[in-house]
Amino acid sequence: MQISQKQYELLSSPADWVLFGGAAGGGKSYALMLDMLRHAQGPHGQRLFRGAIFRQTFPQLSQSGGLIDQTKSIYGPLGAVFNHTSNEHRFPVGAKISLNTLDQPKKLQGYLGAQFDALAIDEANQFDAKSVLFLWGRCRSQCGIRPTLRMSSNPDHDSWLFPLVSWYLDEDGYPVRERSGLIRHFRVVDEVFEWYDEAQYELSEETGERECVTNSFTFIPSKLSDNEALQKSDPTYRRRLMQLSEQDRERYLEGCWLASSRTGQEWPRECFQDVMVSPDEWPVEGHVGESVRMFAVDPSKGRSEKTGDYSAIVCLMQTQELKFVDADMCRRPPGQIVEDLFRFCEDPLHRVRSGDLVGMEATAFQEVMRDLVYQYAADHREMALSQWLLAGNPLIPVKDMLKKEMRIRRLDGPIRRREFRFLDTPGGRLLLSQLRNFDGIPGRGKHDDGPDALDQAQQMPLHLQRYYDDMRKG
Repeated sequence: MQISQKQYELLSSPADWVLFGGAAGGGKSYALMLDMLRHAQGPHGQRLFRGAIFRQTFPQLSQSGGLIDQTKSIYGPLGAVFNHTSNEHRFPVGAKISLNTLDQPKKLQGYLGAQFDALAIDEANQFDAKSVLFLWGRCRSQCGIRPTLRMSSNPDHDSWLFPLVSWYLDEDGYPVRERSGLIRHFRVVDEVFEWYDEAQYELSEETGERECVTNSFTFIPSKLSDNEALQKSDPTYRRRLMQLSEQDRERYLEGCWLASSRTGQEWPRECFQDVMVSPDEWPVEGHVGESVRMFAVDPSKGRSEKTGDYSAIVCLMQTQELKFVDADMCRRPPGQIVEDLFRFCEDPLHRVRSGDLVGMEATAFQEVMRDLVYQYAADHREMALSQWLLAGNPLIPVKDMLKKEMRIRRLDGPIRRREFRFLDTPGGRLLLSQLRNFDGIPGRGKHDDGPDALDQAQQMPLHLQRYYDDMRKG
């Protein structure tokens, strides 16, 4: 049984969560299937071990060369018998590894009573975060081993995985080799991933003991050039991948998470080179000279966590020469947008202050959001945005009758002059990705809420003037 160096890194990783792959031909599915064997057979075999491998749909399991065929070829020689009724492999020691599907979030309730020792999700970008966290919550061991989650994925900057891997990527979306396998720590609070450099501990109210409240995570990129076995068994595979479009070659051959399957982008790639900045490079209050800061909020109803629009919160700091941008972008319910807006305005890099402009798109839905903002301010008077609003500053209504693609094209000049600098955060990276892949074609630019919010921020002085004009007119 031959494995690559990258697959070995996955099998030996101590992280609770490991995302593996990020390109075609890297041996993603094979590695996930091997990882399941650790406690199913051999000297560490556990009679009560229950492993679960997930794909989105049943045809992905049952098609020729799918997971059923692949797992039979690996597990069968080790004595495992596949039960077609329960879709599980039963090993001589008593361990079981099941093959499962989850094509709709509403089917999660079917796994409410499930209990997994180890969980693997193949092509995890096809799932949503809520489903994965639900399944992770079903991981509880009967046989004394530490539960783990192993995932594979191709590059997908629109998936929930992108914010998780962004730390491991360079500004062009390619994996940083030196960061492969490095462990970070996170916990999820109100469906938001909070990241730490070290594990976090808190006193348990039940036991009074210090207990870890975070999970460990790492990303191990692997592509075709890392998989010597596949290159030998199918030397024509690379040739077939080379026939893909340029964008798809970057994704599937080179593992670029910022490449899009769409072609005909509005702006050349060179417009976005060397435009990411670290927090140390962000202008510091008192050292920026003349500057103006504009905050824009583009809410979304968030109908679908996986495919719905992003809600975007953008800060644009205009200095004499450059425009510095930070963003908070994700799919979230309305109440979460308001809370995240106040949290965003607390960030020490751009804590809202006198003289700043803050606006929100004004539609029927957004009008409800405005009421929620003022109510939140009244309930949380200690926060910077609350004090800013209570001081009499207006939450500027943004009314723009231009079509969205035309609004975004107003960014053309600063983009081509490379005046924008994007803070190196998950939101900043996602906004930059949406700008890279904007094509301006109605109906195709489905993820352009970040660029739209950036335009709103840039136009905020004009929206303020319109607001005062409307006030004078009564």
